[in-house]
Amino acid sequence: MRTAHLRRFVAARTLSLLGDRAAEAALPIVLLLVTDDPMVAGLVTAANILPTLLLSLPVGHLADTRERRRLMVGADVWRAAWGLALVWALAAPEPSVVLLVGLTFLMGCGDVLFSVSAHAYLPALVPSARIMRANAAVEAGDAAATLTGPALAGFLVARLPHPVALAVNAGSFAVSAALLARLPAAPARPAAEPGPEGHAGTWAGGRRDVLAGFRLLATERVQRVLQLAYLYLHVSAGAAVLVVVALSVQALHLGPTRVGLVLSAAGVGGLLVTLLVVRFVEHLPWGPLLGVALGGLAASFLWLSVARGFADAFCAVLCVDACSAFAFVTAGSARQVLTPAAYLGRLTAATGLVNAAVRAAGVLGCGAVLAWLGPRPAAAALGAAGLACAVPLLLARSARDSLAPRRERAA
Repeated sequence: MRTAHLRRFVAARTLSLLGDRAAEAALPIVLLLVTDDPMVAGLVTAANILPTLLLSLPVGHLADTRERRRLMVGADVWRAAWGLALVWALAAPEPSVVLLVGLTFLMGCGDVLFSVSAHAYLPALVPSARIMRANAAVEAGDAAATLTGPALAGFLVARLPHPVALAVNAGSFAVSAALLARLPAAPARPAAEPGPEGHAGTWAGGRRDVLAGFRLLATERVQRVLQLAYLYLHVSAGAAVLVVVALSVQALHLGPTRVGLVLSAAGVGGLLVTLLVVRFVEHLPWGPLLGVALGGLAASFLWLSVARGFADAFCAVLCVDACSAFAFVTAGSARQVLTPAAYLGRLTAATGLVNAAVRAAGVLGCGAVLAWLGPRPAAAALGAAGLACAVPLLLARSARDSLAPRRERAA
């Protein structure tokens, strides 16, 4: 593994995410200040998410048939250009709503292309023996960007002309593209690479099949077990903020400052586990590791359901994000190692589409449970669901190998 290459990749992705997190916080604020219309803010935000639902499958196919590093660079250049156009549009005295929606939609198209290509590119950059450590570095960058991005956005909006905060986002994409351009290429694998059944070019319709990711998910037991973990992780990630805020305000009667501190514990937990824990367990079987992580996440939600004060809530949320980050690192590493390289882009896209839909449904369902039963039962329900999802991973025989030997045999 070329450590310099991995560092450049992580730095590029972290800078890109830092701009994203700053823009996610700044854009609604700027829109409300400029238009004074919450509906416009909602439409523009939704337009940025829509490409995930519409374009994931063709983008996954593209990531399996084109050079992935070039796709990432192109996605960054695309997002930088349209980001600057968005800054220009917001500088107008009366911005056009149609133009703002269109520009954020185009930026969202670049987001989908970058995320799918980056996930599929990483296994070509590092050996499988270090894939968990590489994903931990990526996850640590995500946590750092999540911690600092919103604060940066608030500072920029308060101190500088409103569109400047969004110009920072465009600049982060340009720097990311420059860093990624110096990484080695990852050419697309040949069409005859064997599928999971070992039949070259016949499984899942070959490289031309846009639905190959769904077919792989349906036919491979290991992929189904992994997807069960992903479904719970995305439901809990989508519902966690609602549950934590509702519990802090309604049950614990914490003030805004303490609620913010409780939420910030999430970033601390993610950083701790990715920086300090992953490197010591990467040689262990991935299934039990993922099962233990889901069990820990479930136990953290159960702890949250009986929290009695600020300290309880802070520590429980820290554990929630620590276990969640560890589970995402383990699941992502397993998927990258166990999936044939020629299908990784399409599988990433297919599962991303499923996960996005499940995450949205989880948020809606959590809102209903909160309104009906309150925050403590909602946290307990998330805990019980996590325990149920952990059991198959702890028992599955196909998940008892470590990732490094499995990849070496596949090679």
